Amino acid sequence: MAKNSEKRSFEQAMGELERIVQAIESGQVPLAAALAQYEKGIELISYCQKVLSEAEQKIAKLSKGLDGQLKIEEAPKLTEDEASG
Repeated sequence: MAKNSEKRSFEQAMGELERIVQAIESGQVPLAAALAQYEKGIELISYCQKVLSEAEQKIAKLSKGLDGQLKIEEAPKLTEDEASG
C-alpha cells in the first residue's frame, strides 16, 4: 500500500474514497483515469478496513471485564428524529 494513506486520517481516506466514487460514477472520467482511481480506491478501502479492525480490537480489549469476559451492552435505541437526522 502507498505510504501516503498511512499518514492520513480515517476521515481523510473516506473523504477521498467518496470523491473517487463520485468521479467514477459521473461517467466523465476517461477509462485510464477511472482505472487508476479504482486502484487508488482499493488501496483506500484496504487502509480503512485496517483502521476499523484496529479500532474494533482496541474496543474489545477495553470492553473486557475483570474476569476477562467481554461485556456486551446494548446500545441505546435512537428515536426516529435521531435516526433520520
